[in-house]
Amino acid sequence: MKLLEKMRDRFKGSQRTRSIFLYLTFVAISAVFWSFLTFNQDVQMDLEVPVEMNLPDNVHLLSKVPDTLTVTVRDRGYRFFSYIFHNTPTLTLRLSDYSDGNGNFKIDQANLRKAIMPILYRSVSIINVLPESITLRYTDLPGKKVPIKTDILVEPREGYTLYGALIQSQDSVLVFSDAKTLSEINEVYTYHVEVTDLTDTLRRKVTIAPINNAVVEPRAIDIMVPIEKLITQTRSVKIAVRNAPAGIKMLLFPGDVDVTYRSPASRISDESGITAVVDYNSIGTTPGSNKLKVSIGEIPAAYQDVKLSHDSVEYIIEKH
Repeated sequence: MKLLEKMRDRFKGSQRTRSIFLYLTFVAISAVFWSFLTFNQDVQMDLEVPVEMNLPDNVHLLSKVPDTLTVTVRDRGYRFFSYIFHNTPTLTLRLSDYSDGNGNFKIDQANLRKAIMPILYRSVSIINVLPESITLRYTDLPGKKVPIKTDILVEPREGYTLYGALIQSQDSVLVFSDAKTLSEINEVYTYHVEVTDLTDTLRRKVTIAPINNAVVEPRAIDIMVPIEKLITQTRSVKIAVRNAPAGIKMLLFPGDVDVTYRSPASRISDESGITAVVDYNSIGTTPGSNKLKVSIGEIPAAYQDVKLSHDSVEYIIEKH
């Protein structure tokens, strides 16, 4: 009443302001009466009821359980305040109550309504439930261990290299399904991953591609693809002679050659492992020349752009 008196005092003055005050007063009174009448009448409303399955530890569902059921109900209007301001109770279904024992679970409309009623107010009437039934497939067979095939394409930026094998958090997964399906599954694949212009080691979680009528655990694995910067190096390498007959010694001038190459940064302090060679059998292949071609022998797989400082050397043959 004090509030109304204050509003009345504030709107004292012209006829217009008094009319506005009276209009607002009647609107407020009408709203109160409307609310009182409405909330005491039956009202129809849709509730989203969460669903969860109560499963034994050795059972895996092969079908997706609906996240919620849309339940159309009728009750007194004021009852719905509790649903508006509080979470709707969760419907928990037990596998053993609706399973045929052969990998099939089905609960029809009538049984759905019976299962829902205990989690709602007793005064509620259920008008409809969607979906009308829940049908699932499940398995209690042990999982089959199968290898993972990764579908991954990585390309480093120029000046960087893929150095080392792809590392996986695990190389196999367990697949759960019926006996026939398990007999046909011998491997699983990841989703395709393609990453280019890499300048650092790639670490990523990749998902296993789904299989119809089967469950894969785990659904994702972690991978690591090592990427390193390439460093240019130059080393002096002694030239070796191949295919020289017994009793023959070859003196080479010069006996060493500089080799320039690019290697991963982590191998900058390693011995190069690169060899340079001349072939005794190539003598005479170039008439009038006393030089032999120098070739690159072994090259570690991690090295790139290997070049020699010169491509031929002079030689002298000594017989013993």
